[in-house]
Amino acid sequence: MPETDIFLVLWRHGVPFTIIGGHAVNFHGYVRATEDADLVWLRTPDSEVRLLAALTELGARYYGTEKDPATGLEKDYAVSLPYIQSMQLMMLWTRDGFVDLFAYVPGLPDVPVQQLIDTSVENNGLRYVTRDWLFKLKRASGRTKDLLDIEQLSGD
Repeated sequence: MPETDIFLVLWRHGVPFTIIGGHAVNFHGYVRATEDADLVWLRTPDSEVRLLAALTELGARYYGTEKDPATGLEKDYAVSLPYIQSMQLMMLWTRDGFVDLFAYVPGLPDVPVQQLIDTSVENNGLRYVTRDWLFKLKRASGRTKDLLDIEQLSGD
């Protein structure tokens, strides 16, 4: 699955992050398809620069609100440092697939990102949210597919 390449590029650039979402579900034992790579990253001035380098390598782009008059479609833009500095959630596409990068803990905004990263589980250099935190995140979202993930993971 190409999304794992996204994680490896971020890791190689030294971006502090932990994997959440479908890849974390797979890591914890319920293998299912996932449409993108989801992660929570720790924002610092240094990590913003590191993230930009990684996303540039991945060819990351985002849609703006301005439309191309010729096509009527939203224009897309390469990620920049000012963009990274201004966004709490970036929903991007890259040469290796889609990635959602949260600079906060989704559904639990009062939880420090550092806490989520510090408690994560390492596997081959990559950090995955713990099962306990994964369940908290899934419950906080309340989406049917997230609640089904909890059910599947609870049954093993």
